[in-house]
Amino acid sequence: MDSIPWILVTILVIVVLLAVVMVVVVRKRKQPRRLDYRNYFVMGVVWLAIGVSLLLLPWFLHEEVSLSIGGFFLVMGVTYTILGLVNKEKWGKQVEVPGTTTRNMMIAIIVLAVLVVVVGELLVLYR
Repeated sequence: MDSIPWILVTILVIVVLLAVVMVVVVRKRKQPRRLDYRNYFVMGVVWLAIGVSLLLLPWFLHEEVSLSIGGFFLVMGVTYTILGLVNKEKWGKQVEVPGTTTRNMMIAIIVLAVLVVVVGELLVLYR
């Protein structure tokens, strides 16, 4: 039992050292990186969807306990979406993707979506 605080202290020291190394590496970079506000917009939309689904999950499962984490994702999603839309003129160039890559990606996304739906249904049914 006495070793648990030392483990936590060790993890904290490692995290702080990694943070210091990251700050040093970023400061030594010659050219500052431009912010791509398109990524903020995309992250915001994704977090909005996650937030709404986490807020509605207890209602769908007929539970009385609300998940407050859904509100966090909802607020972060709204914030990032607004930040991306306000700076729309600063969006980076859209990368052109070859047609075969797009087709393979769509197949992978559809298979993943079907798997998520099936696993979700099984979790709800066998709860």
